[in-house]
Amino acid sequence: MDSLKYEYLLKTWGGFYNSEYKDIHGEVEGYHYFETAEKRAEYLAKLRWIEKDFHAVRLVVEQSEGYNTRTIVTLNRVIKWKGKEYYSNRELSPNYPYGAAKHFLEYKWRPGFNDYPLGEDFDYEQKEVEIVQEWITGAFDITYK
Repeated sequence: MDSLKYEYLLKTWGGFYNSEYKDIHGEVEGYHYFETAEKRAEYLAKLRWIEKDFHAVRLVVEQSEGYNTRTIVTLNRVIKWKGKEYYSNRELSPNYPYGAAKHFLEYKWRPGFNDYPLGEDFDYEQKEVEIVQEWITGAFDITYK
């Protein structure tokens, strides 16, 4: 079971993966998992070499490690408008701390602000839009001892 395995995660994205570069280097953006920190560092060094050699700027990376690195933390919400319920969600990333996810849910992800279940042109300031339920999946409070 992967969730019980300690892994080293490297998430990559950015202009490095634009088609003019990706067609040349063939690397894939997203989540990359490694059994050791050294293997992750080797892969990142390879990507940095490609970035420099091809002038494929803007390789963005995020690193974390631990158990459950394959569990994506997701914000979930149900709103109601004119008697009909609408579900939306937003994926954060693996190993996203619960406290940070809760803060994001409460202050940085509101209907009409980074969440558009009824479309971006909809007026979310209407009083008829009601938040029915919000929850976070995949987040853990982790204590190291």
